[in-house]
Order: sequence, then C-alpha cells, then structure tokens
Amino acid sequence: MCKLPTFILLVQLALNIKLVVGERSVEFLTGNSSYNPKYFKNFTITIANNTMNMDMQLNRPIQRGFKAHVDILLRLANAKNFQSMFNQKSDVCAVTSSVKNSLFKSWFKDMSKNSNFMYNCPVEVGHYYMHDWRMGSSMTHKFLIPGEYRGKLTFFYGKFGTKSFEEALSLTIDAILSN
Repeated sequence: MCKLPTFILLVQLALNIKLVVGERSVEFLTGNSSYNPKYFKNFTITIANNTMNMDMQLNRPIQRGFKAHVDILLRLANAKNFQSMFNQKSDVCAVTSSVKNSLFKSWFKDMSKNSNFMYNCPVEVGHYYMHDWRMGSSMTHKFLIPGEYRGKLTFFYGKFGTKSFEEALSLTIDAILSN
C-alpha cells in the first residue's frame, strides 16, 4: 500500500532533479567588433561579470535595407576549429518591426530591456547602448547542444558576398553553453 506514494515521490524527485540539471546557462567569454566609420563614430563591446555591454554612436541613420548575416558556430570537444551550425541573413528593420516572433526577434526583445535600442527604422543618428545584458536560459534554444560557441554577426547594406556588399559592423562573440 505504501508503494504507490513512494513511487510518486520518486518520480517527482526525478522530475525536479531533471529540471535543475536541465537549467541552461550561457557564459560570455569574449566580444570583439570592427565598424565602418561611414556608419559609426564609435562602437564598443565588452564582456564583464558574464554580462554584455555595447555602446555605439551612429554617424548616419539606419535605413530599411540594413541587413544582418548571423553565423552560429560550435567547437566540438578537442577540436581546433569552429564549425558552422546555423546561419541566416535577415533584414534588421523588417525583423524588429514585424509582429512575427523569431529567434532573432526574441533575442532583440530581451536585449532591449537593458538598452535604448529602437524597434523601428529609420534609427536616427545618436548614442545607443546596452548595459549589463545577461543571456537567460529561455534564450537558448533546444537545438543548441552544450559546448563552446562563436557567434559571428555582420551588419551590412547591399547583397552579401557581392560587389554591392558594404559592411557597416562586424561582431564576434564567444560563449559557453552549459546544462
């Protein structure tokens, strides 16, 4: 007769342990940037106390047609190089202003809690920042396995990889995803 309550208790404990073990965390390691002075007077990215900080001074408005190429790379255990797992090109203005939820829009919405980033284009000339942003466990999607990651983001106008391509900003962010 006591077996059923004991079994239920064991199942609950197992489920609770799984929830604790399954909690994901992201540790930011480094962040680097380069920018085109035609578009930015200044752009800095720093990682401190596992939070990301960005400060930028726009020289000219960000207009429709401003795009991002995002490449998520993973370094497997004992490997020297990162391998691309996922990459996508998106129109930044269209993604941030659309009502459609996407991976990038959810990241942008979360980042905007710690920033003065704008949701619509054009983004006017001025100072923009993001301070003390920490990537929460809800921002790590299930298809990402634990490991060492590199995110490469290239913001540009024109068509990626052609003569019309004009880079405005390039970011590289290294992080470790853990369970």
